[in-house]
Amino acid sequence: MFKLDDVKVRVAIAAVLVVGGVITAVALNSGSGNDGWRAACGSAPAAPAGRQASIVAEARKALLSTGNDPRLGIEIVDLDACAVETSWKADQPQPAASVVKLLIALDLIDRSGVPSDGEATAVHAMLSASDDRVASRLWQQNGGPEIVRRQTRKLGLARTEPPADPGKWGSTRMSPTDVVATYRYLTAGLSAEGREFMTEAMASAPRAAADGFDQHFGIPSAFTGAAWAVKQGWGSSEGRRVLNTTGLVRTTSRTYAVAVMASWSDTIDWPTATAAVTTAVGALKGSLKAAKV
Repeated sequence: MFKLDDVKVRVAIAAVLVVGGVITAVALNSGSGNDGWRAACGSAPAAPAGRQASIVAEARKALLSTGNDPRLGIEIVDLDACAVETSWKADQPQPAASVVKLLIALDLIDRSGVPSDGEATAVHAMLSASDDRVASRLWQQNGGPEIVRRQTRKLGLARTEPPADPGKWGSTRMSPTDVVATYRYLTAGLSAEGREFMTEAMASAPRAAADGFDQHFGIPSAFTGAAWAVKQGWGSSEGRRVLNTTGLVRTTSRTYAVAVMASWSDTIDWPTATAAVTTAVGALKGSLKAAKV
């Protein structure tokens, strides 16, 4: 666990656990190592049809039942139809936590191409195991808040802003809509080589992150058996617990970009929060076309 407003306290994880987790994730999560995540939803998706009120209510209920002043933002886009499937307070910025590592990686690719050799290993760890040491190094190396500003301009992110404290990358704020826009660029605008590199790392996210946190909450637990490529986020900011589950999900016949961003007062415990997010994503899953996996 870490605080977005402080230097992250890292929990040492045995190398064999991380490697074992990566191998397990790769074995269970098909779709990595190729360009299978390419989609054509480059333009703004069509507005939702307004038929998902009951589904959103079920997702909200999972968080409301926990107390501790829950806040929730949702955006799910069908990348095949290029249409918003489900949306709730999707334009409201929230602390991104480690989800900002998507922007750090994209900015690096823009500046120096797809990483290779040792740098490829490091960036892979940043995306899959959510290694903060790599993120902090790249943040400092490439201009800190300027990374967010460059990617905001390039991707047209209307509700994304860098942290007030330039050294605290995890306090970058993004809306669910902007997170999904980042995934739309990844699947439709990024080079095939870059897309393959990033999605392979995200598809091999081990259960135990680099700091020991169980990052298989939300999408990985709710979509068991489906192909996914995720970037999760967790931490504390401004007296609130932050828990974000975001990524790409492929069902039997559809591909979705998903962003579920939640926070509570810091009185909530992590097991309660992660269970609530997983339950909420499970409720949202039922609304998706061809959700059978």
